[in-house]
Amino acid sequence: MATLPQFRPQAGQQTTPRFGRPRHIPGTLLAGLALLILAGVGLLQVLQTSRAATAGYELRSLENEQQTLSAEVRLLEAQIAQQTRVEQIRRTAVDRLGMVPPQQTVHIAVGVTAPSSMPLPERYVVQPQHVETPPLSIWERFLRRIPGFN
Repeated sequence: MATLPQFRPQAGQQTTPRFGRPRHIPGTLLAGLALLILAGVGLLQVLQTSRAATAGYELRSLENEQQTLSAEVRLLEAQIAQQTRVEQIRRTAVDRLGMVPPQQTVHIAVGVTAPSSMPLPERYVVQPQHVETPPLSIWERFLRRIPGFN
């Protein structure tokens, strides 16, 4: 049986292991960490800018869609107005539905006066947006006081 010699430190030698914690952080490690942090911040800025650009593109797309739908609504309103003409309705009733003028006419007296204007459904009424006008300059105010320039 073989015996292994045991290691015994001699006087004046250190007994701590050589691979312990370093007492200071090397400069290259600090520079590497700083570069990683800087790259991370740059990447976050690029991601934020990319998201902002994507949101702007989606907003523009939705605005275009809204304009398209508004145009379609106006076309449909025009079609409704065209189809409500009396002569158009009469022609459609006679040609397509086979209706005929009545043989007997009935008159009904109504005790309520007609309204002064024809009320429209709220979806057809466009509410004007209040636009604030900028204040008049001194020259515009002066010219408005002169007859013929207002």
